[in-house]
Amino acid sequence: MKRLLLFFTTIITVISYAQTKRFIYEYKYKLDSTKEEYQKEEVVLDINPDNVKFYDYNFLAADSLNILHGNYNEGYTSMTEQVLLRKKNSFQNNNYLQIWMMPYYYLMQTKDEMKWNICNETKVENGFNMQKATTDFGGRKWIAWFTQDIPISEGPYKFRGLPGLILKIEDDKHNFIYAFSRNKNLPKTFDTKSFVENHYDMKPVLVTFPAWVKLKKDFYNDPYARMRADFQPDWNVNINGRKIKSKEEFSELNASMQKSIKDNYSNPIELDKAIRY
Repeated sequence: MKRLLLFFTTIITVISYAQTKRFIYEYKYKLDSTKEEYQKEEVVLDINPDNVKFYDYNFLAADSLNILHGNYNEGYTSMTEQVLLRKKNSFQNNNYLQIWMMPYYYLMQTKDEMKWNICNETKVENGFNMQKATTDFGGRKWIAWFTQDIPISEGPYKFRGLPGLILKIEDDKHNFIYAFSRNKNLPKTFDTKSFVENHYDMKPVLVTFPAWVKLKKDFYNDPYARMRADFQPDWNVNINGRKIKSKEEFSELNASMQKSIKDNYSNPIELDKAIRY
């Protein structure tokens, strides 16, 4: 009991004084809703004095190496497509996006307000007093467990607005599951401008949702268009074990790439924004 009280006292102290309050979650998601297999990633929720950021944990490993060597040689591209920035106490999200193999970085702004139903059901898990809440968001029904032991009205991805930190949230079909893993408190605001606000040396281009859909569909229809246009005979290009010797060969690879795109985006987290290829 003394250790538990000390843990809560430590959390309350860092909430009051730390510049970046970092909460790390395990994120499990299904690429195919009809199968049992999950992909797994660690994701980071940074609570700063003025804003909230959410991104893949692997960005931190790349950032550490870049700081160590003083360059941007180590890069990482999000596997979750969940790189976000928002102001504190806001549902207005800056979504930072990329397209496979394309050297561009995009910014799409969305308002993602959600209405919560706070339930009477409670439980204690891993020392936290947790309460259940539900909401409809992105074409899915979600079940959340939050704790007022940590009085922060935030959570993973776009989920926020409850009277305490969301420790666990999943959709009712169990396709997407976020579970709190651990926390870390930093003495000053953590700088993410090299991999959130920018993608290393790329600054984001502002796009609307219709423009984003068009970009994605254009890439799907001809995924090797840029590579084919720039190709030179002396290039050493190897794709899936095949050495490319002419521009014409790229067209023969379209079908396999289009299948990969469909396989990886057939079960988007926000069904109401699904892109139909």
